[in-house]
Amino acid sequence: MTRIPARTPTLTNWKAAVAEIELSPIKAMELRASRLPGTISLAQGIPSFDTPEPIRRYIIEKIEEGVCGKYSVSPGLPQLRESISESLRREGMSYDPDGEIIVTCGSIEAIAATLLAFISSGDQVIIASPTYASYLPAIRIAGGVPCFAPLDEDANFDLDPEVIERAITRRTRAILLCNPNNPTGTIYSEAHTERMMQLAERHGLLVITDEVYKEFVYTTETPGSPAKLGRHRDRVVRVCSFSKAHAMTGWRVGFLHTDRRRADAILSVHDALVTCAPVAAQYGAIAALEIGDEFVDRFREDLRRRRARVMERLDSLPHVFDYQMPNASYFAFPRVKDTVALARDSRALANDILERARVALVPGAAFGPSGESHLRICYAREEADVDRAFDRLSDYFAGRSPRSYSLPAKPEPAAARGVRDVGMRVLETLARLYLSRAKPQVVAIAGHRGKTMLKRTMTELLGEQLRVRSSPLSYNTEIGLLLSVLDAAHPEAPLDARRPSSILRALVRALRQALLPEAIDVLIVELGVRQAGDMQRLLRIVRPSIAVITPLAPGSFADAATLSVLREEIRTLVESTRALGGCVVQCGNGSESEPLAADVVRVGPGDLIESGTGRSLVVGDKIFSVEREVVGDSGVNAVAAGVLVARRLGIADDWIERFLAGHAASFSRRVGTR
Repeated sequence: MTRIPARTPTLTNWKAAVAEIELSPIKAMELRASRLPGTISLAQGIPSFDTPEPIRRYIIEKIEEGVCGKYSVSPGLPQLRESISESLRREGMSYDPDGEIIVTCGSIEAIAATLLAFISSGDQVIIASPTYASYLPAIRIAGGVPCFAPLDEDANFDLDPEVIERAITRRTRAILLCNPNNPTGTIYSEAHTERMMQLAERHGLLVITDEVYKEFVYTTETPGSPAKLGRHRDRVVRVCSFSKAHAMTGWRVGFLHTDRRRADAILSVHDALVTCAPVAAQYGAIAALEIGDEFVDRFREDLRRRRARVMERLDSLPHVFDYQMPNASYFAFPRVKDTVALARDSRALANDILERARVALVPGAAFGPSGESHLRICYAREEADVDRAFDRLSDYFAGRSPRSYSLPAKPEPAAARGVRDVGMRVLETLARLYLSRAKPQVVAIAGHRGKTMLKRTMTELLGEQLRVRSSPLSYNTEIGLLLSVLDAAHPEAPLDARRPSSILRALVRALRQALLPEAIDVLIVELGVRQAGDMQRLLRIVRPSIAVITPLAPGSFADAATLSVLREEIRTLVESTRALGGCVVQCGNGSESEPLAADVVRVGPGDLIESGTGRSLVVGDKIFSVEREVVGDSGVNAVAAGVLVARRLGIADDWIERFLAGHAASFSRRVGTR
């Protein structure tokens, strides 16, 4: 049995820690938005749904009975704790309602009370980056020091237990994780959870797991929950909430469950902080557990539709955003491409969008170092508001905002220009050397809508049987292609072409790759073009054997002139690929997508057939059953093109069938995919 160390509060640095705490950037953005008339907020994670009527009615009945005007016992109403215990039993966990469950003022009070109970001044707490912004002040109030373990964005912000292990020091006392993750919507798997708990056991660490979004999961994968691993229960504190799943954010009620000895220590802090959770809200939680399932199911389906709509709107801004498909929660966390002004200063960008477009988003920097260059978008708001917000964002990024914005240009020093130009020439030479030695099949993706989804889907599918490398984080520039070919972009220190030191670091990594080439079968690259002549420059670097073109239909970002240039540049790619005897696949088989050439292979939404027995995908002479989740037209394009390319590269149909059934293994650990 793990000994729980006694924690003596240390006040020496407490005032200094409190002085460093600022209002959460999420709440700060919401506060600013409230002061600007006409603002649409997609900032704070507030669902648009009202608390279900049966829950409200039950609370009113209890208020009228006169049972809500007095404190409950500090751990919470016995009836509520018994209901929680029963719900945990249905999830495969056994916790005594009398001593191992505490009802709290929402999840953040549960987390703060736990940290105050077990963290002393100078103790380190490992958190993922990016992760929920309010963890940082909670750790600091307890006197702790937050230490970041970066998530792997190229693998959909996956959790790597080895990264956590590297962050552990002799001062580390706890790991605090949000699963599903806020802001990325990532699900940490059961296998990774087991490995993380083995680490915690070896190093004697407490694990606090925040699972407030567990009801909003859109895949068949079950999030890993340390509390379900019985042999680790004495070192796990699991935190849940009624705020999200039951639309009760204003009622402030959640709960935690843990081993009795830990619960005793936390209860003392909880009592000192709040005495008890609001009693009326506790009765609402009882109703939520007894009658709330049907509402949760309805909320989940509504959010699934809104997620698909947000993915469509992000696809319509391909020159602005790259994104990962969120598998859970109700947030999207797209990366702003380097070509966008203020991309590397998400606070300034979010503030400028708020000021000029009257749309409130949360800057990615609020969620830790790995969050920079991202924006968090909450799609739990009304769908009409989400659409109106994206209309404004489209205008903003196209320079059509009410007050046109342009980033003041700073003259580039001559020395920096010289280093950059030399670096570019060296990188280009090294890229050609690498390709000549490694000889991978090159799959090039170009076009307008849905490139990110296509790239990730194809990487996952091909990675089942082939050694694949791709660069999901598209820089959409010439240097971005060079970095993709050479695998020279560092995930924790993205290249800044304006800084000579950044160029030099990339050169060192590129030289290593060129001289000691990684053996791969397939290299997937994105050819980003914006103006005439871009494609010719990119084709000097790579000669694709397969080109996949995403739809070029007009959207809110690309006007007719822009699309005309893009179409001509892509014709250059098509002609080059065909001249080498390669294959060209064009996505979008509707009337809005005109053929680029007579002999290209076309795939698209029309290839996915819905019937009473399920869904089927027609690719060439083969019909595949589809069980995996496919979201929107871009999702169908990605799956159809991926299957066609997989068959051309020799992947057997039975492996493709496993992938379409949703049973394929994760690709992220098979091959380095940066």
